[in-house]
Amino acid sequence: MPATPILFCSHVVELGGAEMVLLDVLGELDRERFEPHLAIPGDGPLASRAAELGVPLHEVPLAGQSPLGKAMAAWRTRRPLRELATKLNCHVLVANSMIAGYAAVLAQRPGLACIWHLHAVLESRIAHRALRRAAQVIAPSQAALDAAKLVNGIRIDNGVPEQFFGDPSASGAGSSLLDGSADRTATSNLRRDRGIPTEAALLGIIGRLDPHKGHEVLLRSLAGESVRKQWPTANAPHLAIAGAELFVESQTRLGGFEDQMRSLVATLGLNAQVHWLGELRDPSTLLPQLDALVVPSIRLESAPRTIAEAQAARCPVIASDIGGVAEMLENGMAGLLVPPNDAVALGKALTRALTDQAWREQTVLRARQRAEQHYRVSTFVRRCEAVFAQTNTAAVAKAR
Repeated sequence: MPATPILFCSHVVELGGAEMVLLDVLGELDRERFEPHLAIPGDGPLASRAAELGVPLHEVPLAGQSPLGKAMAAWRTRRPLRELATKLNCHVLVANSMIAGYAAVLAQRPGLACIWHLHAVLESRIAHRALRRAAQVIAPSQAALDAAKLVNGIRIDNGVPEQFFGDPSASGAGSSLLDGSADRTATSNLRRDRGIPTEAALLGIIGRLDPHKGHEVLLRSLAGESVRKQWPTANAPHLAIAGAELFVESQTRLGGFEDQMRSLVATLGLNAQVHWLGELRDPSTLLPQLDALVVPSIRLESAPRTIAEAQAARCPVIASDIGGVAEMLENGMAGLLVPPNDAVALGKALTRALTDQAWREQTVLRARQRAEQHYRVSTFVRRCEAVFAQTNTAAVAKAR
């Protein structure tokens, strides 16, 4: 039996968390059962990585900068998607981004169904109406489904690649900071390269540089009273910032957010403690070197990929209690939750996370168990494949 064509769609060409999830699907998809294609508005990192996976690329007019431009792009793209699906003998469109979702919903007809892979917590009524028109919606958190008022949506936790489930003996998280049982300099290249003292904690924040991700809150917490009281300057926690201003639209809107944060670091007197790493292709080599990952988002998040990666890598997580984050951290049993946009509370949480050895050991164990159960990429993609197959069968039946 020939493989079933599936047309994946994205209006984003850069690599954010949602796009990394898409690449996980494309890379792990059973090619004997499914033949993936990717509709995308042009060249970019996502197209390059998909091509490396052997996925055929198809250019469609999904690009748009302003809200009106995006709406027009979705409307323009409905017909090209239909025509491309007909050419490929494809009955299922999988939308991986918002504008692609609108376009795929508009492109639906008997025999062509849209699966919307929802990666955000949406509050827009227009988005809610569009989502309800999709044949099926997949989301990685119940918070995303609840916000969209989707009764019949399917929750499937995002997976992470196998390299994040590494050898625990190679991890710096969970023990060496507090009991001195491991040689931190032997396995931590970042410490050697940046001259970070072995007795200092190393925190990390991974993701695009955007005010919504809470970088400013984290920096202010490091300069706050609770952290300063706990550690003298020489042994104060260090912070690795991995990420860049990814999206062209965001770069225009933010007007140099990285420069603003670098200026804030200098103002707060943190230059010696903050290390800018830029965009990382594979953060699995960084996480084992961290004593904790911080996810201080101030806007609703569905299921941040970095949390799943850290849990798989046995790296403790401190994160804002927002959107679907509490689900991932099991309401504080698999990580530490803090109120969003509260530098004082975050500073206290950092102090606890770096000094309470019992909490660290228990949390890392619970988080790793969760990762084993929910975040294996093979499990994630097999569950997605079941939705693809079911939707395809229903669409083919309607075409007859």
